[in-house]
Amino acid sequence: MKICDVHVHLGKSGPWQPYVKPSMYVDKLIHLFKKYNVERAVVFPNPNVGDKYPKMNDYIADCVKKHPNRLIGFGRVDPRREDAAEELNRIKNSLGLAGLKLHPMVECFRPDHPFFEKFFEKINELKLPVLFHTGTGFSSPGLILKIAKKHPKLPIILGHLREAAVNALGMAENIYVETSGTLPEFIELSVDIDEDRVLFGSDVPYYRYPVQIAIVKAAEISRKAKRKIFYENFQNLFIKKE
Repeated sequence: MKICDVHVHLGKSGPWQPYVKPSMYVDKLIHLFKKYNVERAVVFPNPNVGDKYPKMNDYIADCVKKHPNRLIGFGRVDPRREDAAEELNRIKNSLGLAGLKLHPMVECFRPDHPFFEKFFEKINELKLPVLFHTGTGFSSPGLILKIAKKHPKLPIILGHLREAAVNALGMAENIYVETSGTLPEFIELSVDIDEDRVLFGSDVPYYRYPVQIAIVKAAEISRKAKRKIFYENFQNLFIKKE
């Protein structure tokens, strides 16, 4: 079964997880694609301090130019920076990247705080789909759901499918979920809500393809639904709109 992956980190990582070495460069990534039958993936910079994101966004754009049929580039921005809106413009209009990755814990911001309203208005204006890291605290899907409801035409992908993300999926039609780090049960619950809004994500290099692929295969859902998760939903969201 062909695979498209919506969650891949690329480039040099900051030393924020000393027990792993998450830096990943494009030649090694393409090798992994060939090994695990990954046709295409959304790639974005590894976590780092905000002032390094512009240079890392440049790297993502260069990788996409080198592998245009394998990579879809998302940029990263620290929303707290005064030049955040300027970098959003550059991501879309100069670098030609297709979306944005936000990590409320790493970038230390609460998405629904009034300070960030203009930031999300700019994202919506630029029509940049957003992949959010989700979990607890500032990364709670409930906080991100508020953004989705304010901007109902903006695709928002909730990373790391868990119970709160399942609930959010059922409450806004512009919310998608991706499967990295999940359990088969949460995939099954999500498919019951809408099998067209569940996407495969690996979170490479933090997780490994064999495990993340096996989790989706273990879900007790139809082969048709698995085909949508692994491939078709990604195609419908990104490729058919190019």
